[in-house]
Amino acid sequence: MSFDPQPVSAAWQDLIKAFTVEHILVRHKSVSHVAAACSALRFLATTSSKEPWDITAEDVQLACAFSDEDQPSGGRSIVLRGIVGSLIDPLHLFDACPLSALVARPIANRKGRAKFAERAAKQQKTLSERKAEEKLPERKAFWEIIRIVFTERPKTLNDALRFAMIKVLLMTGLRINEVAALPLDWKRTRGYVTKEGRPAGEIGGVSEALMIRHFAEKQDSVRLYESTQFVPLLFRDELESTLKEVERLTAPLRATLRAQYETGRIFPMYSEEELVDSVEMYVRLTGNAVWARAPLPYGVEQCLARYAETFDAALLLELAHLQRPASTLTVAISRYFSPERRKDGLVPLAADGSRVTARGVQRTYLRVGEVEAYVKEHLPTKLSDLTPLTLDNGESIAPWQMLFLMPKRAVGAGRGQTVLDPNLTFSVGIADSALLQVALGADSQRDRSLFAIYGRTEEDRALSIKSHSFRHLQNTELFRLGVADTIITKRFNRRSVAQSYEYDHRSLAEELDQVSLPEEWELMIGESKAATVAKMIQVGRANGPIVREFKRIQADEGDAAALQFLAAEADGFHATPYGTCLNSFTVDPCPKHLECFTGCRHLSATNLPEHQKNILTLHGRLKVALEHALARPEGSVGRANQIEHASVRIAGVEKLMAALPGQAPFPDGQDLSRPATRESVLHGA
Repeated sequence: MSFDPQPVSAAWQDLIKAFTVEHILVRHKSVSHVAAACSALRFLATTSSKEPWDITAEDVQLACAFSDEDQPSGGRSIVLRGIVGSLIDPLHLFDACPLSALVARPIANRKGRAKFAERAAKQQKTLSERKAEEKLPERKAFWEIIRIVFTERPKTLNDALRFAMIKVLLMTGLRINEVAALPLDWKRTRGYVTKEGRPAGEIGGVSEALMIRHFAEKQDSVRLYESTQFVPLLFRDELESTLKEVERLTAPLRATLRAQYETGRIFPMYSEEELVDSVEMYVRLTGNAVWARAPLPYGVEQCLARYAETFDAALLLELAHLQRPASTLTVAISRYFSPERRKDGLVPLAADGSRVTARGVQRTYLRVGEVEAYVKEHLPTKLSDLTPLTLDNGESIAPWQMLFLMPKRAVGAGRGQTVLDPNLTFSVGIADSALLQVALGADSQRDRSLFAIYGRTEEDRALSIKSHSFRHLQNTELFRLGVADTIITKRFNRRSVAQSYEYDHRSLAEELDQVSLPEEWELMIGESKAATVAKMIQVGRANGPIVREFKRIQADEGDAAALQFLAAEADGFHATPYGTCLNSFTVDPCPKHLECFTGCRHLSATNLPEHQKNILTLHGRLKVALEHALARPEGSVGRANQIEHASVRIAGVEKLMAALPGQAPFPDGQDLSRPATRESVLHGA
């Protein structure tokens, strides 16, 4: 019978052309990669004699069978199955899709599937477990704190500043002390230009990068170590607006602190001999701007409501005027000017400077010098932070030049009608890490956390989160997104790359996502279990007979034959409670199942937390068993066997504990996958 060569149909030609354009111009694949794929598509078109949309699983399977007859290496059929799994099924190009589940492996090999191979879904669950996951933020707490700081309206000035500090933690990954000690002059920029001097943004680059100046910890220096960190473009606008808002909120506090620092006085706005109205001085001493007894005069509540929306301190300047019509003062003022405080030196005076013996404080005055002496002696914890900070270059920075300034001991703010007036309070300090610890739910003060105040449900209000977990999370995400370890190390002010890997909590699956297989390999095996094993082999995270045979075939017969072998034997990948095994049990299960730690050459160590936990538990149990055996009397039946049994296993477990991830702890060990053969008494005779 004669056969007239002719081109494939127009529909097939369109499909092949579209594939070629997509993979060369968009995905930037090599010509050889595309040529192999196009050859496989033409072969499928020829053997099926159907239009692309009519292709079924049987047509693909038949094409693979014909191809293997024509091409014993099986390379083209592997490519064809890869195209089905990676292109045709995801885009649903054929009416009968999905097809990959039916044509993923040749029929001849499908019945040789390992009986006790772990299911793909279970394997993925194991591979997706993150290392030391307890150091990352708990998922519910993380998203709840995100909701709070980005959607809730803060109830007090202190809460507004705590919201901002947590936003900085999220966007920078700095330590809590580094966030609390951000300088007012935090902004640094770096410009980038082309060779011709034009902004790099004109040709698709970045014209200007934003950096945040901060004082890095753990730099072997008792002084502030100045450093900078680049701000990702994604966070630039949000970070700038957040820190600009902090500068606005703290402006009145900064003005007070600066005047105190430059004069050395507690109340520099007055002369020491000046007599100041006792109610005004009460506001200065406590920060509480509301001193009229309820019901409040008209306009006071409206003024407080407007202030609560923006925390614009200028709105509070009219509060004293609005309260003047009040005939009586709040009980808190009478309590504040208690007999004990009057005895200690807080003495109300008449307008002429004489002492007032009556209990009330209306129309009385306090001498500023006497109040300053009282504060120094009896309220030392409310004194403002006035000690300058020393930088590592020998220069100093004044406390008012720090960004996060807080009213000190403002514990009453937000309770009842208590509103702290940043214009008048005298006690100003630099924020510290304790403020953030409490905000995130420190164990001893969970009732004051942002979760407790702003949580929507009882469960939400009981949440907490560790501040350092944000640093672990950002470090892990940068690794997961393929950022170089040197850049990550520099970003977090570390001295060695090894330190960054202590903060790497990627799962094995996420690590393998960053591994790129050669284009020809991807085309042949696609997104399959074999691809996972191939990546593990490439990064040295797998050992065993399959790996050794793969490498031998690769050296002797080339990549195509080795990948064909791997595609057929990939089910030899097993996850045990103590590590991974790459031995294919096609007929019988492993005779030493779950005892591979006794010296099996197929076992590979991992750094999965579940494996580490199981190994430590096993080690402890074996130690107890050994101690019990040793405690038995000498000559007891079976004592020697029990001691030997436990000792051998303890030695194996300790070798496994010392092995690096991907390393075979027993490279020269026995092949425990082979059933033990009983020798007769005549063996060797």
